[in-house]
Amino acid sequence: MNSTLHKAVSSFYNLIYEGQSFASSMGKIDAADQERYFGRVEGLNWVLDRCQEIEDIDVNLTTASLQKLLGDVKSDLEHELSIQRREKGRRADGREEALIFVSDYLTSLIAAAGIELNKSPV
Repeated sequence: MNSTLHKAVSSFYNLIYEGQSFASSMGKIDAADQERYFGRVEGLNWVLDRCQEIEDIDVNLTTASLQKLLGDVKSDLEHELSIQRREKGRRADGREEALIFVSDYLTSLIAAAGIELNKSPV
């Protein structure tokens, strides 16, 4: 995996941490919308748990294995989103928002890994 793709994956992980920190702070400030923000924190915690392998990403990880890992995470995320859409429970809205936010970034990372994979000699 090249350094640019590695940097993108690291930025993705940091973005999740920052989003979690922001939602947590906003939940403490905005009492009227507290449940929604804490739902976002819960959704981002789910993503962090699922992306544990990405946190310790090694520059020697191949682009193909990265693409597979990201695809697996995306598949799990889509399954979790379908559950959230069915339940629409007490904190589902904020959690769903967080998962959709992450889903968009995952889609971009998967596309970038695919582009990089196609550029690599076999």
